[in-house]
Amino acid sequence: MPSYFDTHADALRFPERDNDASGLRRAQRGAIFAIGSHFSLSKSNALVSMPTGTGKTAVLMMAPYLLRASRTLIITPSRMVRDQIAEEYGSLALLKRLKVLPEDVASPAVQAIESKILRDEQWGQLSAADVVVTTPMGSSPALEEIPHPPNDLFDLLLIDEAHHSPANTWRALMQAFPS
Repeated sequence: MPSYFDTHADALRFPERDNDASGLRRAQRGAIFAIGSHFSLSKSNALVSMPTGTGKTAVLMMAPYLLRASRTLIITPSRMVRDQIAEEYGSLALLKRLKVLPEDVASPAVQAIESKILRDEQWGQLSAADVVVTTPMGSSPALEEIPHPPNDLFDLLLIDEAHHSPANTWRALMQAFPS
């Protein structure tokens, strides 16, 4: 059975920004095309660095469609950012406003991890979501009380503010999903 993102990948568009501020900025188009180019040739990790204010949230949201992900884990630095990204994914309002997705595209199933995962079955419950948004403090197996997740639960891991990744909690999450 195709994933949500595989089902809706062909609806993804890459319009250039126009006078009414719909469409993608040059930095956003460049970043999403770079992601597509990298993963057309490689399965190794990729780092996309975008200046503040250039629209990385839209790029982060587009990547699972472009890559036809099965299930995506997004790691954010704070609860505030976690909640913003979960809300954006839940409505797709940003991508629809930019005309990247048509108005009639259904939203993915989104789950924000709001408290620590303390039992293995909590990881299993996330399999019903297309997108899971978390902070390291809620899900990192570097923390003693958090069980190690199944390594095949997510096939795409997106890290918002990747400069945090040297931290043990961030690194443990990245290592938990080797593929």
